[in-house]
Amino acid sequence: MKKLLLISISLMMFFSPLGCNSKKDDEAQITDCTAVAESLKNPQTIEETVNLINALPKPVQLDCFLNALQAPLKVFAVNSTSSAQPAQGASSPRIFILKDKLSLSVVPAGAGKTLLELGEVLSGQSFKGEIRFPVENTMTVNDITQYLSGGASTSSCAGCHLNETKQIYKTPNQLFISNIFRPDEAKRVGQTFMKIQAETCDSVTNKFRCDILKAIYINGQATDSAFTY
Repeated sequence: MKKLLLISISLMMFFSPLGCNSKKDDEAQITDCTAVAESLKNPQTIEETVNLINALPKPVQLDCFLNALQAPLKVFAVNSTSSAQPAQGASSPRIFILKDKLSLSVVPAGAGKTLLELGEVLSGQSFKGEIRFPVENTMTVNDITQYLSGGASTSSCAGCHLNETKQIYKTPNQLFISNIFRPDEAKRVGQTFMKIQAETCDSVTNKFRCDILKAIYINGQATDSAFTY
């Protein structure tokens, strides 16, 4: 009798709806990446980008942030290695997401893949920012300067972006501002090719790359745009 009771309990646990919790939790986490106020999903400034990140469930993964952005996304992808986010070939280029005076750039593979690089145009130059993912806690605009410089007087952008200074961004915060370095049009990678990369990537062998590409080119419905800065 005792043995039959144990078997019955085991069967109940096996068929119980609780066995689906893990899958439901995963789905809820994915849904949460878009479950933020509509007013936050289309950041036009560095400050608004920080606000969106702070509204997302922690820790915030980079693909979660990208999935939270309002589609369709305007992009400029380039197979260039001359940056803190070097491309890893045409199939894993540096991807700029362009929003009026704000640019956000990511790479799906390589040394810079955990970084979100930010630029906000002002009078022919741009404020620079860098955010490392995952983001574990609420952040401030001032944190962006710390990421770029580590507390030093110059940023990691200074080698490529000339005439760097610090300037008041939002009182009392200061951000690095410097010349804009335009990507090489000749090395541009088109949306049609990149959408195929997103659709055919192997999540088993490189989940991170697939998550980034799908967030931009499938969920984000990315279309090619001119780099107008």
